Amino acid sequence: MRQINSVFLVGTLGILFTSMAHILMAVITSEETAASTFWMLYPVFAGFLVVGTRVMMKRKLTQKD
Repeated sequence: MRQINSVFLVGTLGILFTSMAHILMAVITSEETAASTFWMLYPVFAGFLVVGTRVMMKRKLTQKD
């Protein structure tokens, strides 16, 4: 089994846990300021996903040749 890139894993888990925490915070409180910090975390973890995907694609292309 091939190893998944750790950057991709951090991005995936980060998006998953951030979205779950954001939903929980929205259900528990109705204050927008409490949940606004989560909106700043989404681009950070999306960046991890993009970088991890590029690294895995590059690795796949080099193994193919």
